[in-house]
Parts: sequence; C-alpha cells; structure tokens
Amino acid sequence: MYHKKHQKKRYHWIQALFILFFISLVALELYLLFFNTTPHSPSKHLTTETTRKLTTDANKRDDFNQKIEPSTPLAQQIEQKLTDSKFVGTALVVQNGQIILQKGFGYANYAKKLPNTYQSIFQIGSIQKALTAVLILKQVELGTLSLDETLNQFYPNIPDSQKITIRQLLSMNSGLCQKIKPKHLMSPDGFLQFAISHATMETYGKFKYDAINYYLLVGILEQLTDTAYQTLFYQTFTQHLQLSHTLFYTDFLTANNRTYAYEKAEGKNFDSEINDNPLLFEQEVGTGSVGMTVGDLYLFYANLLSGKIIDHQVLERLWTPATENNYIGGIYNFSTYIQGHGVEEGFETNSFTSKDTRNAVILFTNQYPKNRTYQDLAKSLFQSLH
Repeated sequence: MYHKKHQKKRYHWIQALFILFFISLVALELYLLFFNTTPHSPSKHLTTETTRKLTTDANKRDDFNQKIEPSTPLAQQIEQKLTDSKFVGTALVVQNGQIILQKGFGYANYAKKLPNTYQSIFQIGSIQKALTAVLILKQVELGTLSLDETLNQFYPNIPDSQKITIRQLLSMNSGLCQKIKPKHLMSPDGFLQFAISHATMETYGKFKYDAINYYLLVGILEQLTDTAYQTLFYQTFTQHLQLSHTLFYTDFLTANNRTYAYEKAEGKNFDSEINDNPLLFEQEVGTGSVGMTVGDLYLFYANLLSGKIIDHQVLERLWTPATENNYIGGIYNFSTYIQGHGVEEGFETNSFTSKDTRNAVILFTNQYPKNRTYQDLAKSLFQSLH
C-alpha cells in the first residue's frame, strides 16, 4: 500500500517537472520572438541605395566618400561612352539630386599600377580662378570692395589702372597681359610681385585671357585683409566648406591620392609620364596651383550656387550684365548652368553644373589628349541628364 502511494506521488512530481520545462521553453520562444532587439545588418544593396542619395544640404560630403557604380540605364550609357572614348581620370555624374556615377578610369600612377578612384586628386588648372573670385566677392559682400572700384586704388603704377575696374579684372576685359615669366622658384609673394611688375597693356577694355588679372586680384585681397592668400583660401574652403581633398601644389606632390600626368601618343595610353613642374605650377598664385577631387569641386559649386558662401544677390550682381563670351569670375555663366574648364601640364578639368545643383557632370583627366579636349564629351553627357 505504501509502495503504491509513493509510486503515484513520484509520477505526479515527474509530470509537474515536465509541465514546468514545457512552460519555460514556450516562454523562451516568446522572448526571442518579441523582445530580442538585436538589430539586423542591412543588406549591401539597401546601404548603397541609402547613401547614393544626395542630401539637401550641399555642405554634406558623406555621399561623395564612396565609389558609385552606374545605378541607372543612363549611367551605364555614360560609363560606356567614357570607356569608348578611352577616358583616363575620374568622373562624377549627378542627376536629379542623386549621384548616379562616381568612379575612376585608368591609372593615377601607371608605374605602380595604382588606379584612379573617386578619391584621386587632380590639378584643376584655371578652375582655381573661380575660388579666387569667390574670395573677392566676399570682400564685396562685406562692403570693403566694390565691383566698380578701380585698380589705381591698389596698384597705381599699372598702365591704365585709373580706368580698370575690379569687374574687368574678373572678366579679363582689362586688356592687361604678362609676357615675361619667372625662370626660377620664388615664394608665393615673390611670384606675385614678379607678375605685377611685368604687367603690360595691349588694348584696354578688350578681352584677353591672361592670368595677370587674377594675380592682381590676389594682391588686392592681401591688401584688404592683411592676410596671405593661402590662409584666406584655407579658412574659406578647407575649414568652412570642409574641402579636405583640396590641396596647394606643394602638398599635392606628397599626397597619397595624387595623380601623375601622362602623354597619349599614337593612341597609346600612358605613353610617357609628364614630370612634376613646381616652377610652372607655383607661379600660378590664385590661378592654377590647386589639386582637388571631383567631389570637392561639386561641393564648392553647390555651396556657391545655393548661397552658402556668398549671398545670391552678390553673385547676380557679378553676372549682370552678361559678358560677351559669358566668362566672369573663373566661370562661364549661362542661363541655366555654369561651366568650368582648366588645362595644365597633362591635366584637364571639365565641369557642367545646373544652377539648381541637381544635375552635374565633372570629368578630371590626368591624360589630356593633345590637340583635343573632353569639353564636348562632358557637355553632351550633361545635356543627356535633362
């Protein structure tokens, strides 16, 4: 009798233990289903789609810190056109506020087989004049300078300086030129003073594309601010706009992401390397001694056109009335877009940017083909975005 009771009690104990185990198992499943907050890793596709979008704030540069493969049928066509043209360099294409292509083609350093990438830094040549013009326009905005002010206020010994205005210097309609060039390295101030002391007049008021106009503007900036041009440049663009891939020539030479220029002969890419030329570049004070990435140049234009650097009214004052050849302030200004162009020692830069900043094509090449330019290609690609 006692044995049967004990056996029955042990059976109930095992049954209770089983029920408790089952309840615990169900509770664990419910917890994992409803209360586990460990985030799932987003797919690579989702990340790419998210970061491909341009932010509405033109100062943001995160979206440019990545390679963007062709993301639309049009982008694929553009990539094919660049490939068919044997383009060597880096291309950036923005359509409707989205980066649809940003990648390198060919080599930045052929000897080491280092490819061009979205991070590659190229010499931008005369496009630097647009940044110098912005520094002048900031003085106009501050009221320390007028576009109608005459050059004799700063350099009375320059021929016809009493007639030449700041506007004429910006549009290169002063008629000034510099025929004698320096033959040895100097300091930035030494180059500047050499250029100014060798300024001559051809025909007053007639357009002549000559860097002397912008050397004078650099000198005027330094007189107005009592600050070196490179310091003003650094404060305005490197610090304020965070253009961290924008470098003066001396820093460019030692940068990890720098590019080397090459000649193209008889259809052969990278036929011969063009040697670095400090004398040629460093004398271009304010006019052609800066290296940039395609992303930094787009961000500069976007900030300019959206009124983040200078007020829209100041920019419109510069552009009105339009010049005969549309050139003023380092930019070719058209009704709905702006164009930039620079060529120097194997480098060529081409840019087309809509004034609402939603569409752009920027091509940097370190193999500028002789007797040819990528301007027409860049323009046709830009037109295809609309």
